[in-house]
Amino acid sequence: MTAYQTLSDIEEIKKLKARYCRFVDTRNWPGLRGLFTDDARSTLGGEDQSADEFVSLAREWLGESTSVHSVCMPEIEIADPGTASGVWGMEDIVTFPSNPGEAPKGIHGWGHYQEEYRKVDNRWLIHRMALHRLRLDPLEGGFPDA
Repeated sequence: MTAYQTLSDIEEIKKLKARYCRFVDTRNWPGLRGLFTDDARSTLGGEDQSADEFVSLAREWLGESTSVHSVCMPEIEIADPGTASGVWGMEDIVTFPSNPGEAPKGIHGWGHYQEEYRKVDNRWLIHRMALHRLRLDPLEGGFPDA
């Protein structure tokens, strides 16, 4: 594998993660599902689930909220031409609708995504994703109802 190919693959994985954040925040659920391999697994909050289950739970939990997800400081390792891994620093803010005069409920969190990627039909996809939160603060109105 050439240095050029390695750098090209890393850039493609960075774009994949950028799309992940954008699709979550814009509620593009079909687009989000398309970023995962067919047999992908995700672990959030200690729960292991398929990509379909993850997208369904995200859609249900985020509901009418407004969210902003940001990732940075990628540590991407290309293992071979078809597999890679990465760790990303993350920050998110999720605000839920509130009644007039009430402080919004929501969360402000920080942590790391640990991921594995697979190249399928010449396209990098998320094969395994785990979010490890380091800190989770409520917004002024408190944590959202679970």
